[in-house]
Amino acid sequence: MKRCLIIINPSSGKHIIQNKLDRIIGQLTLQNIVEHFEIFYTKKKDDAYYKTRDCDENQYDFIMSVGGDGTLNEVISGMVDSHKKIPLCILAAGTVNDFANYLNIPNSVNGIVEMIKNFNVVSSDVGKINNQYFINVAAAGMFSDISFVVSKEEKKKFGPLAYYFKGMTQLPQQLSTNLHLNVTVDDESFEEDAYIFAITNTNRVGGFDGIIPFADINDGKLDLVIVKRCSVTDLIALIKDYRFGKHDKSPFIHYVQGQHIHITCDQDLTMDIDGEEGTHLPIDVHNLQKSIQLLVPSK
Repeated sequence: MKRCLIIINPSSGKHIIQNKLDRIIGQLTLQNIVEHFEIFYTKKKDDAYYKTRDCDENQYDFIMSVGGDGTLNEVISGMVDSHKKIPLCILAAGTVNDFANYLNIPNSVNGIVEMIKNFNVVSSDVGKINNQYFINVAAAGMFSDISFVVSKEEKKKFGPLAYYFKGMTQLPQQLSTNLHLNVTVDDESFEEDAYIFAITNTNRVGGFDGIIPFADINDGKLDLVIVKRCSVTDLIALIKDYRFGKHDKSPFIHYVQGQHIHITCDQDLTMDIDGEEGTHLPIDVHNLQKSIQLLVPSK
């Protein structure tokens, strides 16, 4: 029987997620899968990070992160900084949950229990950007700050639609975005005038699937996608290309993979890191290959 540390962000739909968590704990106990649970509730930013970093991994067989992408980022950051190798189980309770959806983490109580019972573990890369980490995406430019300017109240009221509502109200000013980027990916250097760029570990960004078609969490590479500065008509054509799954071949996209990415810009930009406000440019990004272990559904 296993021992589990549960780190939960209570602001993520408290009553609904607590009910689900209670049922999961009950089933894991009744089926003699887990014999001991320690539950830690976060109260403020970085609580999940410090709890994960400072806990003794010899006391647990796995850690469970309960919350959204921001909570998950803190837990993973704590694991990487303390070199923990015990598996991480994700119970998604945020607004978008890109990384959990990429892994096909089940939403049902029975699905989560079955996943823990089977204990199927995979390795995952983690991105390090300046002195921070990201498990899913680091982005800047057009619309990239939407995730951290939408209030918690708006997220609770509208769910994922809150991001789209906010984006529509800012559309005219967002279309004026013009970033001059100097980029080095491994040994290749180039310049681009861009609307937005994203460095990703998975193929999901902002709730959209397949944005980065060749991304893989354990390929030892990060994926850089730049949307070039172009006309509104060209942007519409790019959106149509995405709908048909051929946007990676668009002349308005610069797509490259690498282990080390360095970017400077003519503007002072704040990075969106896994949906939270992060570091500023310039950025130095490295792939930390297979640095954490994850519980995922059996194929």
